[in-house]
Amino acid sequence: MTGAVLYCIIAAVSSVLAIKVCGRKDPAASFKDKILMAGIFFTLWIPASLRIYTGNDYRTYISHFHDAYCGNFVVTEPGFNQIVKAIYTLFDGEYFLILFSLFSAVTVIFFLKGLYEQSEDFGMSFMLFMMFGLYFQTYNTVRYYMALSVVFFAMRYVIKKQFGKFLIAVLFAALFHKTALITLVMYPACRLKWGKVHYILLGILGISGLIFGNHYMELFIRLYPSYLNDPEHLVSDGISLVNIARSAATLAAAFILLKKSDEEDDAYGFYFRMNAASLVLYACFSFVPSLSRIGYYLNISQVLLIPAILHRPRRKFFEGKERKLRMAVTACAILYFMFFLHKAQGNTVKILPYSTWLSYPLTELRAFKG
Repeated sequence: MTGAVLYCIIAAVSSVLAIKVCGRKDPAASFKDKILMAGIFFTLWIPASLRIYTGNDYRTYISHFHDAYCGNFVVTEPGFNQIVKAIYTLFDGEYFLILFSLFSAVTVIFFLKGLYEQSEDFGMSFMLFMMFGLYFQTYNTVRYYMALSVVFFAMRYVIKKQFGKFLIAVLFAALFHKTALITLVMYPACRLKWGKVHYILLGILGISGLIFGNHYMELFIRLYPSYLNDPEHLVSDGISLVNIARSAATLAAAFILLKKSDEEDDAYGFYFRMNAASLVLYACFSFVPSLSRIGYYLNISQVLLIPAILHRPRRKFFEGKERKLRMAVTACAILYFMFFLHKAQGNTVKILPYSTWLSYPLTELRAFKG
């Protein structure tokens, strides 16, 4: 079985289970939901735990584990380092597969919990989560995606204005990837009610990025001087047309379908403004290295915003056409997933081919190999 076929099976099986989840709208079905959610968890966690050398930085992480365990200088965050030391000490050896499995489990749990607690349509949100490749990208940069999953789960605290809980969650996430700290500014800003002036200011900020990119880069280097030691990290990924298109299409859908695109509803407005900020970020600040490490904190809201759009009062022309709209969204998402799989062998993703440690000798799995 090829890796692409396996990924399609994982996406299909888990999405079918997700469709059957009733979600918060039916508390009486909570036991059934728990069984289904457990099935989804194992469908996602088992392939992630069985993989070996799958992901663009898998071998790099083995080296990070080794350096953290031995007390060598390492660029990773203290929470990550302490977990590595604890696991390797507990098992008396550098069993890196256990660490990959542990980080995968925690990441999947927080993503599933966040989707279940926050989505108006869990089945649709989960399908988008899979079709956008978010789950499969957790095979890369495991620290970052674990932090992203925690912050995603904590978005509900921003909506409810429980900023103390949000702060604690973000600080916890930052123990594994410090980029999480930027959400302490971005999320409260998106939680505010925006008027025309705020959108104009956002546009001016975007224009400034296009004009004064060099000055922004100087500021970036001052904040992250370690990047000077590795010039490769200073090379941007270029303009991400895919992320621009996703953000633009989502905003366009809101304006076209809905009677009012930015309603008073706290959750919907929050997701909408995050998506607007995401569009400006990707369109005007493409010179920033590893931009998606910032952008994903914003555009991950699309898995919640798109189902929310489908549940809002629509313009008269679109009334009674929910089924057709859902089918159109699903078709577009599947096409996106096919595109994602097409580029999954590239150096920036590299989750294909899929390899499992089940076919490796035991000696390959028990010791560090630099």
